[in-house]
Amino acid sequence: MTRIHDKIRDTIENTPGLTQRGLAERMGLNASAVNRMLYGQRQIKASEIPVIEAYIGLKLDLEYPQGPRGSRGFGEATNAPYYDSVRVPVYGYAAGGTDIGRKGGGLNLANGEVIDWVQRHPAQMGVQNAFAIYVFSDSMEPRYYRGELIYIHPGRPAEANKDCVIQMKNGDAYIKRLVRQQGGKIRVQQFNPLEEKDIPLKDVQMIYPVIGRG
Repeated sequence: MTRIHDKIRDTIENTPGLTQRGLAERMGLNASAVNRMLYGQRQIKASEIPVIEAYIGLKLDLEYPQGPRGSRGFGEATNAPYYDSVRVPVYGYAAGGTDIGRKGGGLNLANGEVIDWVQRHPAQMGVQNAFAIYVFSDSMEPRYYRGELIYIHPGRPAEANKDCVIQMKNGDAYIKRLVRQQGGKIRVQQFNPLEEKDIPLKDVQMIYPVIGRG
C-alpha cells in the first residue's frame, strides 16, 4: 500500500506548478516542516488533509485509526494522523487505581488524543483500529509496571481471566483482569493491592482485550 506522504510527494514532483514551498504556504508551515512531512518524519493531522487535497487537486484515500463504528472509544480522535500499516497510535495512558467510576479516577481519554506512535505488535498486523496505551499506575504490578506499553486489539472480545482495558463512559480508562460478567456488572481484579471490584455495565463504554506488552 502506498503511504500517504509518498503519494503527496509523488504528486507534487510530477505535476507542473506544484512545489513543496507552495504547499508550505498553503498549509501555513515552513518549508522544512513540509519536507519532513513528505518524507514521513512528521505526522499529517486530519485537519491538514483538506488543505493538502485542495492544493494538489487530488482526493486522498485515507483510513483513520478510529474505534468500532458507534463505539465512541479511544479511536475517535479528531487529530489522529492517517492509518499506518507499520505503526499504531498511542492514546494516552490507562490508570490502574481503585477509584473506578469516579470522575478523575483514571486518566481521562475522552478526547482520544494521540500522544505517540509505536511499531505494531505482531498480533496487530493487518488489524485496522489497533492501538496502544501506557500503563499509568502501579496497581497491576507485578503484571504490568508504570510506564509500560500495552497493545490492544479492538476487534477481539474480552475474555474472562484475561487482562483488558476498561473505558468508562466518563472517559477514564483502567487496566484490570476481567473475572466475569454477570447480572449487569463485570467483576475485575487488580494485583496491588490484591482485590476484586464490581463495575456496573451501565458505566462502561468499551472493554478492550490486551494482546501484548512492550
